[in-house]
Amino acid sequence: MRKDALGLTLVELMVTLVAFAVLIGIAAPAFGNLVEQNRVTSATNSFLATLHLARSEAIRRGSPVTLCTSQDGATCSAAIDWDGGWLLYQNAALATQPPGPDAIVRVGQEAPRVEIAGNTPTRHYISFDALGQSQQLSGAWLMGTVSVCAGEGSGRAIVLSNTGRPRVGEATCG
Repeated sequence: MRKDALGLTLVELMVTLVAFAVLIGIAAPAFGNLVEQNRVTSATNSFLATLHLARSEAIRRGSPVTLCTSQDGATCSAAIDWDGGWLLYQNAALATQPPGPDAIVRVGQEAPRVEIAGNTPTRHYISFDALGQSQQLSGAWLMGTVSVCAGEGSGRAIVLSNTGRPRVGEATCG
């Protein structure tokens, strides 16, 4: 056999493939965790941007604006959580449904493989008055938390104060 051949032996190829498989085995779980964290971050930012828009629209219009859970993008649905989609509409009468299609400001899309759920005060409706304060449809102050999770472990919590200012913190998902 010639000594100046540039090919690989079968043993060298097998050792290289085993080393590659070990590296992939170590990297794959970390990559899956990164993808999950990116889903949570993206869904949190989308929902947070909608809350900021709702608050600013209420102040700009001088009239209450409501954010509700919606599956079809046209009506509010109390049968789903926020991850099924949402609807932002002008709501001068503090009604549970938009008065018409022209009152709808924005429609939020379903968040795949992410759970977005509010605690009791923020389960299906979040409203802002003309001063930008959060309120319930009854007119009472609204304070609550919306959790964004993608599986077990840590997630994000959007905490809404009675002044209407949302902030993001850590949430434990399980």
